[in-house]
Amino acid sequence: MIRIIKEASVQHHVEYSLNFDTSRSGGYSFPCDHKGKLLPLHPSAQANYEMCKSGEVQTIRPPYVREHTYTEQTYAVGECYCGAPVELQPDGEGLCYCHCGSCYNAAGQSIRPRSEWEESYDY
Repeated sequence: MIRIIKEASVQHHVEYSLNFDTSRSGGYSFPCDHKGKLLPLHPSAQANYEMCKSGEVQTIRPPYVREHTYTEQTYAVGECYCGAPVELQPDGEGLCYCHCGSCYNAAGQSIRPRSEWEESYDY
């Protein structure tokens, strides 16, 4: 088992946007706080916001604040026997490789690389 140098974590995020709908499937959206106060915008986004706010852009409903929630997972990082960090994010076969060729599972246990597995199938 390798030494874990950074634990895995799950972070929940909440973001808000002020929306100006120009059709049922499109419009303008600007980052804001939960009360609709805008966050700093790029100058071109600020210009678009000013157009929306002034009524220059036709909207199909009044502006509204929308809540967006998402979850972000970060994988643990272990220290390989060679000293290099290894992100314990398994590939499609459940394996995590170090650049030196060492192979680990998502828990940080050292295992043989897939190429060395012995499998036999009896049909």
